[in-house]
Amino acid sequence: MNFPGLRQLEERSTGMSLSMTDTSSPSTQRERPLISIIMPVYNGDRFILDAIESVFAQTVTDFELIVVDDGSTDATLVILETYGDRLTILQQQNSGHAAARNAAAKISRGQWIAMIDADDLWHPEKLAHQLAISGDADLIYTAALNFEDSSRVDHTTFADGHCHNGDVFNQLLLDNFITHSSILMKRDAFLQAGGYDESLKTTCDWDLWLRMSASGCRFQGTPAPLTHYRWRATSNSRNHDRTCRDRLSVLKNALRSQRARLTSLLVRQTAIARVWQTSAWFVAEKDDRKALNWYLRSVVHRPYSIRGWKEVTRCCLHLCGISRRRIKRMLKCKG
Repeated sequence: MNFPGLRQLEERSTGMSLSMTDTSSPSTQRERPLISIIMPVYNGDRFILDAIESVFAQTVTDFELIVVDDGSTDATLVILETYGDRLTILQQQNSGHAAARNAAAKISRGQWIAMIDADDLWHPEKLAHQLAISGDADLIYTAALNFEDSSRVDHTTFADGHCHNGDVFNQLLLDNFITHSSILMKRDAFLQAGGYDESLKTTCDWDLWLRMSASGCRFQGTPAPLTHYRWRATSNSRNHDRTCRDRLSVLKNALRSQRARLTSLLVRQTAIARVWQTSAWFVAEKDDRKALNWYLRSVVHRPYSIRGWKEVTRCCLHLCGISRRRIKRMLKCKG
C-alpha cells in the first residue's frame, strides 16, 4: 500500500460463536498481547480482505485481531475463515457496529485497543508510530487520507500539521475531528468510559470521545496520514436525518456533563450551530430545501457566522435555478 504524503507530514457475549486466536506462535498464545485490534463488519466481502491485509502488514506484531461478523449475508464469513487461527471471529445477529465493538472489547486481552472499519486501511507504520508518541495519552489518533466517494472533502485531514492534544473536550464539542479507524486507546480508559452507546446508530464514536475527554482522558494526535478512510454513499453516515438526530443527542448529553460547566456560552452556541451546519452540508448534496432549513437553524445559534449566511444564500440561489458552479464562482468573487 502506498500512503502519499506520510514522510512530508511526519517531518513537519449472547448469541455469539467464538474462535480464539493470536498472531503469535502457539507457545505464546496465552500471553496477553499488547494491542487488541477490533474490526466490525456487515456484508463487507468487497473490502474486508484489503483491510485485514493492512492489519497484518503492521510492523508491530504483538497484537490480536478480533473480527465481529454482525450478521452478514454475503461471503464475509467465508473470507474470514480462510485466515484460520490468525484471527478471532465473533458472530452475532445484526445488532449494529457499536454492539459489535463492545462485544469484541469484552473478550479483548490487550493493554491497548485499536479500531478499524472493514472498508478502511492502515499504513504499515501506523501502530508503531502511535505507540512511539503515546506518552501519557489515553487515546492516540492519526490524520487520514480520504478516498473513493470523497470529492467534497479535503484529501487529507490535518494538512496544516496541527492536531489537538491533551484536554480536547471543547474542541470535540465543535467538531468530531477524530477518524474512527485511526484510534489507539487504552483498554482500561475505554471500559471506564462505559464503551459505546449501543442506542446510537451513528456518531457513537463522537459520543465516546466526548465522554472519555469529559472524564479527564488525555488525547494525542499526529498529522501523519496513517489511516485511509473510505467514503461510501451507502454508509450509515449518509442517512442524514438519523445522523443529525444522533449528533444533536450526543451534543446535548455532552453539554449536560460536569466538564461542560467549564465551557463558555459562546462555545456551547457554536457547537449547536455546527451540528446543524455539518448536517446541512451533507444533505445539501441532494436536498437544498432541507439544507436551507438546517443552515437557518445554524445561524439562529450563530448569527455572526459568515459561512453560515453564505450557505443560506447558496441554497436560496440554487432553489431559484442557478447552478452550483455559477454560485461558487459568484461567492468566490465576493468572498
